[in-house]
Amino acid sequence: MFKPFVIVCLAAFVHGAHIKQGKSYATEAKQESQQTSYQLEEVDAGKELMEESQDYYVYPKYQFEYGVKDPLTGDHKSQWEMRDGDIVKGSYTLDEPDGTQRIVEYRADDRNGFEAIVKKIGKPKHPEEAAKKLAVEQGATDAHHVVGQSYSKLKRYS
Repeated sequence: MFKPFVIVCLAAFVHGAHIKQGKSYATEAKQESQQTSYQLEEVDAGKELMEESQDYYVYPKYQFEYGVKDPLTGDHKSQWEMRDGDIVKGSYTLDEPDGTQRIVEYRADDRNGFEAIVKKIGKPKHPEEAAKKLAVEQGATDAHHVVGQSYSKLKRYS
């Protein structure tokens, strides 16, 4: 469909175009040969700066913290960290999907490397247990044939 349309348009364009023959345009270019020689001088720009330059080292020191507490999604987490030279200290906390809370305290330095202490607070409540409990409440006899539930449908910490 498209090809015949293009062919018809091209034929109409060529038929409608008036080509005048017999005129020609000539261009004359005159070039004069010039021989110019340039002598380059040695430039010492920047040599002084390179000799006087110093390698500036900014001492690494920072501190930050943030936290998220979203009741809609149940996303609860926080973190803080500080650095003073080669020593980094920090901690982060987050709520796990199984109902526990993970707390990680860490430290890193050039002597001991990275060290982390991980703590888990609370008793884990796995979604499978909650699904089985929900199936029993709904009257299902075999908990293995129960359709999985979304985390949003499960009662948290129940």
